[in-house]
Amino acid sequence: MGYFDPIPERKFILDDILKWIIDIIAFVALGIFFVIYMCDTAKMIGNSMAPCLNNGESVLINKVSYALSEPKRYDVIVYKDEEDKLTIKRIIGLPGEQIKIVDSKIYIKNSDGEKVLEDKYCKDKFEAGYITEYVKIPMGEYFVLGDSRNVSEDSRFLYVGNIKEENIIGKAWMIYSPFNRIGFID
Repeated sequence: MGYFDPIPERKFILDDILKWIIDIIAFVALGIFFVIYMCDTAKMIGNSMAPCLNNGESVLINKVSYALSEPKRYDVIVYKDEEDKLTIKRIIGLPGEQIKIVDSKIYIKNSDGEKVLEDKYCKDKFEAGYITEYVKIPMGEYFVLGDSRNVSEDSRFLYVGNIKEENIIGKAWMIYSPFNRIGFID
């Protein structure tokens, strides 16, 4: 009869468990690093971004995206307002462009000429604010609007104005709460 030694088998199982524990610790540490240094969170207050974001929904902010590239038209951004509160809006006008709103149509004039923006985020009629004639967006600033323009306080109004690049926290990347709305932001 052969001799059976259960110790080596136990050693392999303990090695597997130890490797599994190390993998979990590494994954958790990487996740914590990612959340602390590359992400942040914000909560949508109000309905100015509906239906994209609704009141009370929480989003993850990608804080690294604008270190690697410039903000783009239609990006949903999170920025600090004058009262140091986090605010969420969509970029419509870029630095150096001229913008005006007439009959709920957004006109952009830049080095490529004049065009009417395709506004797939708002189908309702909305107020132009002070942007009824072309206004130039200074370098380092962005013109933002809420998707639900009739309830949004945004760059159309002088008390909000353009958003300075240094006040942008990052790109609103993903809804993580409530559970039934988890998904990436368009």
